[in-house]
Amino acid sequence: MRSPRALHLLACGSLAVLTAAFPYQPVFAQSVPPESKDVGEGTLSTQAPPGIRPAKSQARPAEALPGGRPGPEGLPQNIRWTEDWSRPAAADDPLLVKIKHIPIANDDVYLTLGGEARVYYTDWHHSSLGLKPNDNNDPVQSRLRLLADLHVGQNLRAYVELGDNREYGEQFATAPNRDKVDVYQAFVDVTVPLGKAGKVTFRPGRFEMPLGNGKLVGVREGLNMRFTYQGVRATYILPGKVSVDVFAVKPILIDPGTFDDGPNHAQDFHGVYISAPNRIAGFGTDLYWYEMERDRATLAAGVGKDDRNNWGGRLWKRGARWDLDLEATYQSGSFIGKDIEAYGAMFEGGYTLGGAPMKPRLGLRANYFSGDKDLTDGKVGTFVPAAARLPLITEGAFFSFSNLMDIYPSVTVKPLPAITVMAGPDFLWRARKGDGVYIGPSGSSFTPYDSSRSIGTDLNLEASWQATDRLAFRLWETYFAASDSFQANGGKNGNYFGLMANYRF
Repeated sequence: MRSPRALHLLACGSLAVLTAAFPYQPVFAQSVPPESKDVGEGTLSTQAPPGIRPAKSQARPAEALPGGRPGPEGLPQNIRWTEDWSRPAAADDPLLVKIKHIPIANDDVYLTLGGEARVYYTDWHHSSLGLKPNDNNDPVQSRLRLLADLHVGQNLRAYVELGDNREYGEQFATAPNRDKVDVYQAFVDVTVPLGKAGKVTFRPGRFEMPLGNGKLVGVREGLNMRFTYQGVRATYILPGKVSVDVFAVKPILIDPGTFDDGPNHAQDFHGVYISAPNRIAGFGTDLYWYEMERDRATLAAGVGKDDRNNWGGRLWKRGARWDLDLEATYQSGSFIGKDIEAYGAMFEGGYTLGGAPMKPRLGLRANYFSGDKDLTDGKVGTFVPAAARLPLITEGAFFSFSNLMDIYPSVTVKPLPAITVMAGPDFLWRARKGDGVYIGPSGSSFTPYDSSRSIGTDLNLEASWQATDRLAFRLWETYFAASDSFQANGGKNGNYFGLMANYRF
């Protein structure tokens, strides 16, 4: 039987071997700094979509929406359908380059082939922080992807991506880690040019769909299966001025067998997302409304049908030194027949000393997600996100975005151009004493208690190394120190360690 300590040593030893095998070389596609990992753009923002950092020569990154601007030419991206392989390969290019542009009729009609291989070792000590017994877990995830992307001119494309997802050595199963060969994404894009008035792209099918900065509607990169949806999405773009994204989809229900995934008919997700750059004093501006309907949700107030509207706005700006992202959301609707009045606010900003050694960035993140002050008053104040990026709090995903507030000062350094390291403490509290502490994505919570609102402190370390433009490594370590009041009500200290190797072609 493997021990967590032995696997830690094995994982770190593997990283050392890979470091020797792939010595540092400068690349144009740098890894995303941990402080901005999975940061997305609403549409035309100057920030990168989830998991994407632009090349040094690329001032504006890809847009993770149909018909949007593709990523830097000739580089793999985290959102694979944002890649740009329109340039034909040279005769002496290696095979992995040639398969990115296989001409069919002419240079405008071509097929792109690609894929991904990822191995992710994770080790949780008290993954539910004591909410459930026997909650230690140390699985190894394996993710495999194969994709084909057919372009027929500039206005028609067809994209298919197959996936295989396995989990080994687990003490208990994590459903999104287990899905044998299945259709992960499959869609068609039809673009209608409108001349000087812009263009409209229609996308029916199955696809990933991060919205905005990817915090409230993200991609779930920490597990093998990201969030995917089935339905239709349409995007209007007036380049450099505005974009309007409209969607009506159902989340994909993951079944562990082969070719058995389908839409989850117990949930419905639809809405509108509008974004414009440089609208207010040079800030990008997003406005949105979307509705998530769930036949069954779990909160401290009960279990039942949840119909939740989200009304929100965002301001964002990213400069050479200062970066800022501010978002606020109000939720209305009903949960088990009770009116919902909930809200969330997210701030992230930093200052980079570009001329100093290792280019340190001083960062601050603060979040507030409302809780229920009284479980018996006929109203529901607990904030529930549609598809949260739980690593916003910690890569270990100990906490949900419900009845939670945190402040996270951090320092990020780059000892080498391709290596980024971030560290800092994240201080956590309950927003309301009348509500519980919500753990992970399940919605389960500790019973509310009247003592201090302090939950505890995450001590975080994150590091990333972009070894080549295709190969990347990530490391995470989080120790959660529970407060006295949290421990007195059943909570425990926890620890998370993760080591990932990812190759995209």
